[in-house]
Amino acid sequence: MSLSTVVTASLMVWYDMPLWLVLLLPLLIGVAVGLVNSFLITVIGIPDLLATLSMMYIVAGLHRTYTEGYSIYNNMPLTSGGTAPGQLSEAFLWIGQGQMLGLPVPVWIMVVMVLAAYVILNHTRWGRILYMTGGNAEAATLSGINVKRVKTSAYIISGVFASMAGILFTARVGSGQIDAGAPLLMEAVAAVFVGYSVLGAGKPNALGTFFGAAVIGILLNGLTIQNLPYYAFDIIKGAVLVAALAVTYVYAKNKFSKS
Repeated sequence: MSLSTVVTASLMVWYDMPLWLVLLLPLLIGVAVGLVNSFLITVIGIPDLLATLSMMYIVAGLHRTYTEGYSIYNNMPLTSGGTAPGQLSEAFLWIGQGQMLGLPVPVWIMVVMVLAAYVILNHTRWGRILYMTGGNAEAATLSGINVKRVKTSAYIISGVFASMAGILFTARVGSGQIDAGAPLLMEAVAAVFVGYSVLGAGKPNALGTFFGAAVIGILLNGLTIQNLPYYAFDIIKGAVLVAALAVTYVYAKNKFSKS
């Protein structure tokens, strides 16, 4: 997300590119990151967690090197001299700051993505294959599923979603903030596990993850309204994650004992 954020801003501010390229190129970067992740996992055989953790540091280094550690904004001074020739256009900022039918545009985008994920995961053959692969890759392989292809697709989709988040963040704040996605890592993980037990699903699911993200967002906004120091937010995030993990594993333990 951080890489997508600064690339999106730089394409408009540094290079004055048209809007369609500004939206397309960061998505392709998400595809590229997903492909590298899947190559490390499915071809080389590095465990998922270790591969993605390593890539996180590599990508973080790439976007800091690309920007030389600076955030990107309109009319910013360039290290080579002069000021940046382009600006974030009104059409682009509308994606993050505009409204449609009384609701912010990002809310509409979120609703469309959540509904699409729900339909695909719960009402298509591809969704069942994804669940089967994630739940038991060996059983999926014995069932004739090309697990490597499924994992590659999943990591590409993940990269594209992260890039979409970076584009929306840039349009929302009106600049390319360095390390924009770093604070969201814990929130994203917590949202998934909070949603793990929502609606009795007992597994990662689109509506549950949406609910978890909403709960965490409301919680953090409430803490801000209560003037809790920002540096204490990580304590709350960690506590929410621990509670979500505890509920998840208690649920799984009870389900296993009943079966």
